Amino acid sequence: MTASVALGPLAVVTAPAGAAHAVVEGARSAPATAPADTAGMPVRKLERLVQRLRTEGKAVAVTAEVRRGARTWAFDAGQAQRGPARPAEPGSTFRAASLTKQLVSVLALQLVDQGRWTLDTAIGDVDPALWPGRESVTLRELLSHTSGMPDYLPAVVGSATTGPQLVDAVSKRWTDRRIIAAGQSLPWGEPGVFGYSNTGYVVIGQMLERATGSSVRDLVAKRVLRPAGMTASTFALRRNQPAPGLHEYARFPARTLDLGTFEPSLFSSAGALVSTAGDLNRFRRALERGELIPRRLVRVMQEPVSDGGGLPYALGSYRLPSPCATGPGWVQGHDGASFGTLTFSVGLGRNRQVTIALTGRGYTEDTALSQAKLVQKFAYTALDATCGDGTKGGARDERATLAQLPGLVDLTAAGTPVG
Repeated sequence: MTASVALGPLAVVTAPAGAAHAVVEGARSAPATAPADTAGMPVRKLERLVQRLRTEGKAVAVTAEVRRGARTWAFDAGQAQRGPARPAEPGSTFRAASLTKQLVSVLALQLVDQGRWTLDTAIGDVDPALWPGRESVTLRELLSHTSGMPDYLPAVVGSATTGPQLVDAVSKRWTDRRIIAAGQSLPWGEPGVFGYSNTGYVVIGQMLERATGSSVRDLVAKRVLRPAGMTASTFALRRNQPAPGLHEYARFPARTLDLGTFEPSLFSSAGALVSTAGDLNRFRRALERGELIPRRLVRVMQEPVSDGGGLPYALGSYRLPSPCATGPGWVQGHDGASFGTLTFSVGLGRNRQVTIALTGRGYTEDTALSQAKLVQKFAYTALDATCGDGTKGGARDERATLAQLPGLVDLTAAGTPVG
């Protein structure tokens, strides 16, 4: 793995075949023959959590990166592909799904910064023909999921009651026009109330294209990926352009479904990003430092508009309580649930980021809950280790605990289409 910043020799922590292992960048000395905690990071505990995702969460592969300043710790376990067998490696790409919404929000706020839009810019101000009868819906409402716009995605896969039907449903090519038409056929929700809508972000994508004359793919590449240094990431609207390094699988009680035929055009501006744990951490760092939009707009992006159904949701971003007694009060980020991959990417301030992703998304209640809890526990264990002297272990009543954390918003919205 290539280090963006290396402070010293790279220590590779070996582990038995099939077990989780960590790669530590910036560690000046660490034994290469046994797991080791380095610079206060609980590597052993994090490795055990990764392995629990494999055993209890039934994940096919897990990849993660923890970043604190210039130091990074990378973790991976499992199989990038089951047949022919190929192990997961640090830096593997995966479908980031709704993490895409943060990038699209940044694109929209860049136009706000330029004075071309405001948060009160309405669909009709950009193109009245985009959604006739709903021209007054604003950018703020779309970004915060408070417009009442129905979500097309459950309707697309809602009729699938078997594994093969699910594979068939998600393997068809889509256009934004078809996606919006699917949304227009559904009943409208209550305006002002949080209602997660992938349709809304597809509409924002169309608004961006009409306003700029460029495709969302090009806008993401030029205005987000390049400035943030996300060299391994792509806004991928076709199956093999590029295919993710971690092959997608869905875990069912009696079998594992291969989702290699999934068509990412189904996600479009709501979730087409293919990325890596390291690149998603670079995005969070660049965002927090004001390198993508001014800090004043970062604060706007992160200020909750609604309770998010128990999870304060802002503009393509949500917040969770900090594990630290002092310092930044909120963990900021998002999760992403494709049909075969689950991702959780969050940061605490400008210099602390954690991203973890797994393939083999669970489609039973127990497996889905186990996966969600373990990815959150991994992130909070890593962030807790960065709290600093005098804050760890203190003022426990002011700090987040795992039991206090709400469910992952994208996972909850995506639901379990088949039993």
